[in-house]
Amino acid sequence: MKRKVAVILSTIGAGLGVYALIVAFVVHPPLLGWVGFAIASMIVLGLGALAPLAFERTRVSPQRPAAIGDARKRLLVIADSHCSETALCAEILSRLHGNVAVHLVVPVRVSHLHYLTDDESKEGQEARQSMSVSVGLLQKRGVSTTGSVGSDKPIESMTDALGFFPATDVLLATPPGGESYWLERDLLEKARALTAVPVRQVVVPANRESHPSFQGLRASAERSRSGSRARPDQGG
Repeated sequence: MKRKVAVILSTIGAGLGVYALIVAFVVHPPLLGWVGFAIASMIVLGLGALAPLAFERTRVSPQRPAAIGDARKRLLVIADSHCSETALCAEILSRLHGNVAVHLVVPVRVSHLHYLTDDESKEGQEARQSMSVSVGLLQKRGVSTTGSVGSDKPIESMTDALGFFPATDVLLATPPGGESYWLERDLLEKARALTAVPVRQVVVPANRESHPSFQGLRASAERSRSGSRARPDQGG
């Protein structure tokens, strides 16, 4: 992504430089004209830097789906990291319908700015945490569940997962409209156009941090860290 931005900016910069040389030797503009040219150049360079945001960084063709070696049903879930883990697990449980395995993918939900700069560390941590909590809740209910963190593109995350998980059904879990991720527009239609596997979508409340499962996980982690710091003192 950074390479693409660099190529765009260098191309625009080279064009502006050539134009400036032609104007300088042919037109001989006054100082005010150069000031206007500098302002216009800054605007053009800014638009060039933002141009990649107008296009989704999604593969044109999906990966070849994993081969299904038996008739057992498997559910692939692509879930927004802002979805409530407890509500998401309830929706998954209500839709198992004989599925013997579930694979949960939580794409990295990156902001516009971080999408442009490829700085996704904070969002990646959030996605891993959401995935870990949800997988743990499903496993406690006896569901054979695995999980992974997807890319910052939900559609690409789905096609990538279909390349190694032989799903017979796909469930897209997104928060309500006002909380949805900006790359989730027309998600269901795009997903159905890329796979022959049946794809459904469900809206899940986006109130993750208020749920006991999340608070319990955080409290447990805090107790573990406190205990590891206290043990050396007790031993002395």
